[in-house]
Amino acid sequence: MDCCSRHVAAAQRCFGWMSKLSERRYRRKGLDENQQQIVKTLESLGLEGVSLLEVGCGVGVLHQTLLEMGAANALGIDLAPRMLEFAESRARERQLNQRTEYKLGDFVEMCDTLDTADITVLDKVVCCYPAPRELLSAAITCTRGAIALTYPRKHFVSELSNHMWNFGFWLFGSDFRGFVHDPQIIQQSLEERGFHRVFNRDSRMWHTQVFVAS
Repeated sequence: MDCCSRHVAAAQRCFGWMSKLSERRYRRKGLDENQQQIVKTLESLGLEGVSLLEVGCGVGVLHQTLLEMGAANALGIDLAPRMLEFAESRARERQLNQRTEYKLGDFVEMCDTLDTADITVLDKVVCCYPAPRELLSAAITCTRGAIALTYPRKHFVSELSNHMWNFGFWLFGSDFRGFVHDPQIIQQSLEERGFHRVFNRDSRMWHTQVFVAS
């Protein structure tokens, strides 16, 4: 088993454990500030009738919000079966089940089998994958319009926080690790393939960006 495969297997266990916490958090607080900014920016680009792909969709709240704002359909992909169970339940609850589809697995491995979407969203996903270029290449392959993503800023506080999280994973016997990738790698990966940035917002810990195909 290679490094990425081991990491994916560990992520499946980790996010399965976190699924109930994620669902409770969203029901109590709704979208976080970065997600709200993604929604606002994508709305300004036009959502009516577009197809969505959300990688690492979790319990589904982000793409389901975009569907309620006019998007036509959405495919959510996640590594954790429990996350998708919550997403499917939420879709039924919001009467979006006829416009949603969910797939379990590693997006990088399955991207060649997927239809192209108008908009792809990777919210706090790049930091969970050890190979950012491969992940973004897969996203570009599956996208004809815009890519929205949130990933950690690279500075002392974020790297210290990431080390502390990783120590906690190690302490509890998990092989999962988080990553603070170089933002230049992420942006160059998109720009080299013909995407240009139309939105950027930096919070204390996160970059929130939207890139559009030229």
